[in-house]
Amino acid sequence: MAAASPLPDAHAILRAPDLDSAERVYLGLLPDLAHVDALTRHALGASRAADAAARGYVLSMTLVGLRLQELEMDEPCASAHRQASLHSLRQAFAAA
Repeated sequence: MAAASPLPDAHAILRAPDLDSAERVYLGLLPDLAHVDALTRHALGASRAADAAARGYVLSMTLVGLRLQELEMDEPCASAHRQASLHSLRQAFAAA
């Protein structure tokens, strides 16, 4: 499986000419578990490098993306997705 690489795409949000365009780009980037894992690993690497701005940006994008994804699901599915995402995040932090 190819490594997830959402970070270059996420920068497209910042380059969008207006808010509507930024929203369309962002909604197209809703992360799956592979992207959550990749973003978490990146955040951990940034944290080791003492790059607080990058760490905050990556974690913010991850958490907002997860919440947006949950809004499109019914409650039982959103709850299961939330638990799976939290489990994945815990594993990534434990492995670091």
